[in-house]
Amino acid sequence: MPDHDPQPSSHSELALFGEELRREREIRGISLKEIADSTKISKRFLEAIERNDHKTLPAPVFTRGFVREYARYLGLNSEEMVNRYNYAAVGDDRIEHSTHLDRLVSAAVPQEPPPPKPKQGIPPPYKRIDRNVYIAVVLVAALTAVSWWAIQHKRDARAEAEARAADARAAVPPMPKPPVAAASAAPVQTTEPPQPQPLHLVIEVTDDSWVTLLADGKTVVSDEMRAGERRTFEAADEFRFKTIGNAAAVIVTINNVQIPPFGRDGQVVHNRVFTRESIRKLAATDTPGNP
Repeated sequence: MPDHDPQPSSHSELALFGEELRREREIRGISLKEIADSTKISKRFLEAIERNDHKTLPAPVFTRGFVREYARYLGLNSEEMVNRYNYAAVGDDRIEHSTHLDRLVSAAVPQEPPPPKPKQGIPPPYKRIDRNVYIAVVLVAALTAVSWWAIQHKRDARAEAEARAADARAAVPPMPKPPVAAASAAPVQTTEPPQPQPLHLVIEVTDDSWVTLLADGKTVVSDEMRAGERRTFEAADEFRFKTIGNAAAVIVTINNVQIPPFGRDGQVVHNRVFTRESIRKLAATDTPGNP
């Protein structure tokens, strides 16, 4: 007998699809409530997608829209995730039954021919000109008149201002010249304060972790860093870790000062800020002889 490749179960594919969406969301440290508030999709439907609970979800056409908005919020390719959902849902009775009903309804509704267009005679020459042309001519004439008036008014106002200025100069007597100083004072030399050195940050990752970092308010990394990866960044005043997906796996050094661990394995932390003043305090604490 010929061998047949085993076909994957649609339910198992859907379960893997929902599990993958949940994993991508947790890596980014995003809650279902945050997605529901932004996309206006019920949190109950988002949980049903992750659990493959099609009894709770609405019609498939709405579910595809939910999957598209969910993936777009996570920064994934929304159309690719919808196609993967369609592939994973092959064999699902609700989806096949909905597609079959759509085809039956389309076949049952008769298609009416479009109504014939009324015949139109040749209009007189003055009616062939679009009414918008007359409106455009009137507007151009009005704008031309307003522009001419504005230019003429501006010239008159300038001439009047120059005449008043000339009369004022003629009425004021000239001021006497001050006596020349015997020796000019030596110019005062000013020295600008030295510019502070930029903050230099080094990230080393011992295990996979999602990192979102801002330097002076600008996002410089928002990605999943792999174990053993090392990156460096610079900022003038401030570094802000908006999200760290695996706190214990991220080791940070700023200006040769090692930052204490952010948390334990698997812990997600948010909004850790480091400024020049906080780095100075950490360096003073690590100096031998300080309490």
